[in-house]
Amino acid sequence: MDPIKIGKFISSKRKENNMSQSDLASILNVTNQAVSKWENGRGIPDIEMLKKLSEVFNINIEEILSGEENRRDNRKKFFYFGIFFLVIVLLVGLVLFLNNEHEDFYFSSLATDNDSFSIKGVMAYSKDKKSIYISEVNYDGKDEEKYISMECILYESNDSLEKIISKYGDINDKKTNTFLLTELLKGVEFNIDSYECGCTKEFCNNLFLRINVKNIDNKIITYQIPVQVDRSCEA
Repeated sequence: MDPIKIGKFISSKRKENNMSQSDLASILNVTNQAVSKWENGRGIPDIEMLKKLSEVFNINIEEILSGEENRRDNRKKFFYFGIFFLVIVLLVGLVLFLNNEHEDFYFSSLATDNDSFSIKGVMAYSKDKKSIYISEVNYDGKDEEKYISMECILYESNDSLEKIISKYGDINDKKTNTFLLTELLKGVEFNIDSYECGCTKEFCNNLFLRINVKNIDNKIITYQIPVQVDRSCEA
């Protein structure tokens, strides 16, 4: 991850949107100096600022961290995300600031080994804080059925205990139409700014997504997707 490249990318997106540094700073509720520091490659926004930037510029957090827009064919996205994953593994520490104070942050990409699903996301670590951001959950399987409702729940599992971290959707939300799973998963997003990790092992791979879908016969089908973090839970 290259802070200079990220800074140039933020600068180019700001100019594309006809914004001054003051305009962007006002939207993000930060100082002009903060925006200038990012664009000059002397710091990288924390996970909350990355989320806000992605919304302002209508791009993914992963695009900001890579310093370029993802214009690849959707059929190749899993392959290229694998390359991005390998790049993330090689990251060392990044110097960020929070509330005008410097803080060491580390980023880890999130993935799954479930053959029928793919996910996009990152986990950010500092000494005092962890954040989780999942921007996409995609179904890559075949022979899709149609469903009337869906819920997607992010869990943490420790021994035999399961703790709900966040939830998207409602299995009891009855719709007038039926939808494919790929359609129901559009818009699924998790943004946990402060995550208290309860794991005791070296690697924090105790997260998983549980997707419940209900068909027209009111039968509930469940998919369980492990969420894998590529580095230690310790910052």
